[in-house]
Amino acid sequence: MKFIAIFTAVLLLTLISCTTTELAETILMRAPSDLNPEDPVIHPEPKAIVDQPLDQPAPQPVQPIREEPAPVQTEVVFKSVRKAPAVNPDSEFLQRLSSFPSAATQRELAFRVFPQNAVIQVSAGNVLKKLHAASQSNDMAYYNSDAGGVLISSPGYESLVIDLSKYSGSIEAKLERATSPLTLIAEIPSDYQPKSVKFSPDGKSIFVANLGDFTALSQFRLEPFSKVRNFHVPERYRKDSGFVETLILAERNEIWVSQMTLNIIHIFDIDSGDYLAGIPLSGKWPKVLLASADGSRVYASCWDSNNIIEIDTDSRRELRSFHTSGTPRGMAFSPDGKDLLTAIFSSSEIDRISLETGRLLTIYDAAPGRAYAMRHIVYDEIRRNYYITAMGAKRVYRLSENGEWLGWWDVGDKPNTCGISPDGSRLFVSCRGPNNPEIGYLYKGYEYGKVFIINLESGEVEDWIWGRDQPTGLDVSPDGEYLVFSDFLSHNLELYRIKD
Repeated sequence: MKFIAIFTAVLLLTLISCTTTELAETILMRAPSDLNPEDPVIHPEPKAIVDQPLDQPAPQPVQPIREEPAPVQTEVVFKSVRKAPAVNPDSEFLQRLSSFPSAATQRELAFRVFPQNAVIQVSAGNVLKKLHAASQSNDMAYYNSDAGGVLISSPGYESLVIDLSKYSGSIEAKLERATSPLTLIAEIPSDYQPKSVKFSPDGKSIFVANLGDFTALSQFRLEPFSKVRNFHVPERYRKDSGFVETLILAERNEIWVSQMTLNIIHIFDIDSGDYLAGIPLSGKWPKVLLASADGSRVYASCWDSNNIIEIDTDSRRELRSFHTSGTPRGMAFSPDGKDLLTAIFSSSEIDRISLETGRLLTIYDAAPGRAYAMRHIVYDEIRRNYYITAMGAKRVYRLSENGEWLGWWDVGDKPNTCGISPDGSRLFVSCRGPNNPEIGYLYKGYEYGKVFIINLESGEVEDWIWGRDQPTGLDVSPDGEYLVFSDFLSHNLELYRIKD
């Protein structure tokens, strides 16, 4: 028996030390691609085993760590994008750069720029002169110059001109892809660790759940893109953060938000912002919320108790609990509304549950023996397919309504949320990007994340754009004109216009 106990302890320590894929939703901390350059395509059939599984398929929650990291003076260039003029762009850029007064002496300039092969130039008389980095460290490059402004450019991207007099610390910037179907409108700072985003039914507001903040919800208006107010839970619930996902019940004029760390669903009046009620759940770590078509029921996927809770919206009481095969997250209904499908984060499976009996009907496994971390699921009414983000496989899987796996799209590192445009023509996918290899996923990595655009009519990946640090929440406006997403570790929202 003593030998068995020692062996078990050693085995557990080994598993813990070998963990390399962190699950960002299981831990709260007060802390702030290696992609193939060729366009990904959808594969005709799913393959059973091609990638390594996640080292820790079933996450376990731990207590939040509240310490702030050491502050770093970094300034982000939010919007200075200018397309290169069609005629003699060098002359135009030289004129603009010459308008910025030079510094009295040379000083060190620190840049974090994406794409990382972008060229930084300054004006030197009547020519553009390329700056060469004096040193580099991971994703930062350091230059010595007395220039008053710089031009950042790269083939296939819109060029960026920066007035250096407006910045005193290191500068972060990203370039916009010149042929993208998305046009940047604006970026705006958010509260701490914005997790999910959702447009209001009229498309005039955006609601953000803040995972790492004691502010449950933040509301932003679309025009002009600006913050309106915060929604606060009662004082007794503010001892913790952990606000994850939202749900709007338009007919009841309510917005619901899950607080996973306290196992409760909070309800606000969406117009006044008044707190209406809290619904304690028997399930542990509730995350995604999904309403039935008639709004009479709400379903909450509970991460740590491996179940889904059914709630009556009139009485605001828990009705039933459905057991799942693993860690549930995203949910979607079957077309007839009789079954509930849920993505299992601790495996590569989709559970199908009968809403009549509450029983698990079947399991659809995209990659038997692999833990690909199925995260988000949406249903395409036109093609009658489900799309599922596989966070551990850099893929978005396709599943027919009859349970047949149809293949996948290769996308960026750690795909999170996906959303379909109202006309059904495109699927947008937020991809968090690579983890920080030294200190983990709760700190900024060495590459920005990306948002992928999949053309559902052609069946191909159409394009992608840079986000900032860990694009996570994502939503499309009801009229299909706008896309918004949150940058989890940049504490930032980005608003884009969608081109036809």
